[in-house]
Amino acid sequence: MTDFDYLAQLPGEEREQDWIRMRLGTLSVREGIVLAAAAQADPPENAAQAINQLQILDEYRILLDAGSYEMLGRRHLVNDTAMPVDALPFINLDEVGRQYENAHPGLFIGSYYVQYPETPPEPVYRPGMALPADDGWSVKVKLASPTVPEGVWLRLPGPFEDGYEDTMEEVLALRELRIKRWDECALVDAQCALPEAGDLMVQYGDAVSDLLYDGVELGFVLAQKGQGSPHFMERYAAALALEGCHDLRLALDVSQNLNCYDWMQRADLEASGMALLMDKGVSEELIRASGIDLAGYRAHLLEQEGYTPTADGWGYIRRNANEFHCQFSTPAQPQEEPGMAMQ
Repeated sequence: MTDFDYLAQLPGEEREQDWIRMRLGTLSVREGIVLAAAAQADPPENAAQAINQLQILDEYRILLDAGSYEMLGRRHLVNDTAMPVDALPFINLDEVGRQYENAHPGLFIGSYYVQYPETPPEPVYRPGMALPADDGWSVKVKLASPTVPEGVWLRLPGPFEDGYEDTMEEVLALRELRIKRWDECALVDAQCALPEAGDLMVQYGDAVSDLLYDGVELGFVLAQKGQGSPHFMERYAAALALEGCHDLRLALDVSQNLNCYDWMQRADLEASGMALLMDKGVSEELIRASGIDLAGYRAHLLEQEGYTPTADGWGYIRRNANEFHCQFSTPAQPQEEPGMAMQ
């Protein structure tokens, strides 16, 4: 892995340098390969430019086993065309690789070809702005192996590569660790973008493959946002809080059972209160003349109906009668009443 510490020493504000230093602290294998190519192609001159490079690493593509023009040409023909393999010995693979580079500019980094984004991404940060969030991930894990005891970081979810069932992040981490299976490595550290997921080190121990699977699943949940459901994150956070969630597996199950909760956001309380009174036959004129606190009245009714205010003030939530299905977590067992021991 290339040493990128110099990026945190580029001219800039102290807060920018601190941000870069923290971001580099969990740089994954894939991100390190991409950053090596990006920094060579367009060396950042200040901290702001380095921050922008670190924010667009997902825009690059890595081609495996393509560390030379000949290898790149072979990979392109095998993966992207109908050229039969038995014809490859008769083809100028070096020239095919150069043609691919002309069509898809990039840079060779070790045994990989890092392909630049087709359209240069717009800068997301400028000096004086609030520092950007390090988002786009669900779980980060640091893994160590007997041959790489210092460990490497893996960021999930990652992009998939043609012909591989695992994400590119996982493929590259396995290669860097020089192992073939996750049970050959140890979990050194773990972070989750969802605070309600709790302590992943305690929950998963040596079950690295289980953590990676669940991390990818959570990534899909956070990316899809309930397939575009309005206020998904507010509703999801409210449901997690209602369940007292401190476990990643339970958090995944809650995401699959959002039909088990009823919500009302605080912004809708006044209109809902007005509608309820009018349904009871109270005229709009009387409602407005009375000076009633419609939002307070509706909130009072919601609490009588079993709703709980959300901690962030977004609205109210309650658990409904729909059955909660557990796919990831173990259902809580009902406690045995005193004196009901098995005969």
